[in-house]
Amino acid sequence: MDEPISRAKRFRGRLAVGLRRQLTQPLARQLSLSALRRYHRLRRRAAPGRYTDADPTKIIEIDPDRLTHSLLESIPPYPQLGRVVDGQWDRDAERFADRAVVRAIRQRFDEGLPWRETALFDAYLDQLERFGNAWGYRSLGDFETRTSEVDALYQSIREQGYRRQYELEPSLRRDSVAALISEINVDVGPDGELYWRSYGQHRLAIAQLLGIERVPVVVHRRHRRWQAVRDRLREGGRALDPAYRDHPDLRPLLDTDSTAQKT
Repeated sequence: MDEPISRAKRFRGRLAVGLRRQLTQPLARQLSLSALRRYHRLRRRAAPGRYTDADPTKIIEIDPDRLTHSLLESIPPYPQLGRVVDGQWDRDAERFADRAVVRAIRQRFDEGLPWRETALFDAYLDQLERFGNAWGYRSLGDFETRTSEVDALYQSIREQGYRRQYELEPSLRRDSVAALISEINVDVGPDGELYWRSYGQHRLAIAQLLGIERVPVVVHRRHRRWQAVRDRLREGGRALDPAYRDHPDLRPLLDTDSTAQKT
């Protein structure tokens, strides 16, 4: 089969992958979580309404089945770690199960289809056409390499459970920003809804398929209305909606409150 993209798009794909590998990824690997925390404290001090009280470097664990919707197609093209954002951005959510990658995971591991007969093949072609690269690969010939990685990922999660990314990649420092943002990225909506945002799409789909109970995620933005819930709870409010009492984003505040009452 001929390459589905033009020479210009192949060049753009090589450029994007090269910049990611040579510039952004090395910077993220060098930047420490402590530096990010200090930067966040400065931003919150300058504009408390725009930044959360929560530690932007904290990983929380959630039931992967809570991530029923995706915001990938509408998120800004930059990280929003620690941001509080008002508006109706949650209305752009689309069903996670409808995504091509998610459908392909089920077609492959539930139905036993060859990868080229799954939705992943069309998604791979679409990525090449739109961006000049697909998950870091720049040609149709790399499709088998990519799918071999997904097969290995499925076997690893099924046999060894879901593990953090720094555990799987020895060169990834646990205290680096790269280790943080390589986990599943989520946003929190106005009523505490959790939305998949970016990173770990294949991992998340496999975890849901296998019935994994908990996966680590990092939160980017919180809706202003949800941040108000955090603020009331942090300031000693007790009128917490019972539906929120087991919310993973509030658990650290509730645990702190329980500890304080015992001392």
